[in-house]
Amino acid sequence: MKHHKPNELHLNSHDHDHAHWDRRGFLRTLGMAGAGAISFGSSTLSVVESPLLNQALSDAYSDRILLLIRLKGGNDGLNTIVPLYDFDLYANKRPKIHIPENKLYKLNDHFAIPNFMNPLAPMWGEGAMKVIHGVGYENQNLSHFKSSEIWATTTPDSEISTGWMGRFYEGKYMDYVNNPPEKPLAIQIGSGGNMIFDGDQTTYSFSVSSPQRLERVAQNGSLFDNQNNGNHLHGQQVSFLREVSNTTFRYASVINEAYESSKAFDAYTNDNFDLQMSLVSRFIKGGLGTKVYMVSLGGFDTHANQPERHESLMRRLTKAIDAFYKDLTNYGIADKVLSMTFSEFGRRVAENGSSGTDHGSAAPIMLFGPALRGSGFVGKHPSLAALDQQGNMASGIDFRAVYATVLTDWLCADPVDIGNAISGPKPEFLGLGLGCDGSEKLPLTDDPLMPLHAAVNGDQGVSLYLTINEYAQVEISVFDVLGRKVGNTIDTRLSSGNHNLSLIDTAVHQLPPGQYFYKIMINKDNTYSKSFFVR
Repeated sequence: MKHHKPNELHLNSHDHDHAHWDRRGFLRTLGMAGAGAISFGSSTLSVVESPLLNQALSDAYSDRILLLIRLKGGNDGLNTIVPLYDFDLYANKRPKIHIPENKLYKLNDHFAIPNFMNPLAPMWGEGAMKVIHGVGYENQNLSHFKSSEIWATTTPDSEISTGWMGRFYEGKYMDYVNNPPEKPLAIQIGSGGNMIFDGDQTTYSFSVSSPQRLERVAQNGSLFDNQNNGNHLHGQQVSFLREVSNTTFRYASVINEAYESSKAFDAYTNDNFDLQMSLVSRFIKGGLGTKVYMVSLGGFDTHANQPERHESLMRRLTKAIDAFYKDLTNYGIADKVLSMTFSEFGRRVAENGSSGTDHGSAAPIMLFGPALRGSGFVGKHPSLAALDQQGNMASGIDFRAVYATVLTDWLCADPVDIGNAISGPKPEFLGLGLGCDGSEKLPLTDDPLMPLHAAVNGDQGVSLYLTINEYAQVEISVFDVLGRKVGNTIDTRLSSGNHNLSLIDTAVHQLPPGQYFYKIMINKDNTYSKSFFVR
């Protein structure tokens, strides 16, 4: 009987274990088989695809951009927007951690921000900031994980595993899997495992560990250098993993192209959150065409030492937002980007024994961007006197109303889109005045006697009613959900006044029931699009 040395036995056993090594087995060993994403650490980059109407509506659809800013951990709303009208009660509840009056910047006679948030002062003065008071939901769950899940899915129902943006996309772009587009619809940096972009049939995201990895993709067009890994088994495994990772980044080349087509802005600091914001800005400036971005800033679970920790976080946040909009303003596109902060919950009104605050309920949401056309407050600030048994404020505005309003007023979603996206109670609309009638770009006016809309006139077809306030070249096309042109293409010069234009003559075009889109182009430049339904 032949005897083996221990090291020989170990090596032979190791080789035997890998004799039937295959790629799927390797992925399964890593916990990746069957997953729609590859994770590197705790953060993620998510790309959501828009497979339908990519070219047909790309100009109009990608004109407006939404940036979601997630404040992870539960941001303290009371030390973010300080209620001057009830300052004594606020200070009494927080003797050690309240912001003194001499360290506040007044937004108006009733509310202020701490001086360390002063980078936002110019935006407030220029009409580019709004605050929505007391946002939350009934029976606030104070678990980080569960409350984040509720904010992502819009329901406490644990059986619902899809996110509000995922359902929004899934309802509009049902052919996602079969017809991937050339460019990403949404990009998410950070917030690993967040469900916002999850759909029912597929996960719309894949993951990287940090904005530094995204920067590597943007600079190089790939995630990993896959050269010189060696010919041994370990080298083959590393080579395969890197190959899979690079392939997973199907948008690496277009991200790289957008990045290289834009220039860096020197106002950002050498900070992780600033890097996220600067990357988003470069993609926007580079014409990537992505519609929704999501970035994250963590550390807001301030149970202890809140004054120092919260000040540091808000300095980082506000400086980055200020730099971001200065960057976009210099490029002339700041009015195309709306930013919105949100957090899974606020903090308790009274401080705890560790110079901090415990998990609370309602908190403000802040909106930024010149498109707001005026600074101000939405809703009523929650009462500091009428607290629940846990010492938390009552929310006055349901967070789903904010989602529905942004979808409607900024992303120009139809009621069908809202119904797909928002679960739970029917949301009320806040009326932020952002407008989706195209009047901010096009020489169109919303005449109450002849509003801009497409109407189905029974057997006669579909007509578009619009009022134009100047003589212009007008081109109108109609598309089905596959991006194919249907009906009539109108390309003519129109005088100012009211117009009734026939988009589809059902006597000529047998149009099946379903969703369709019209796209208006004015003077070969400005565009606007909207959907309509044929029943």
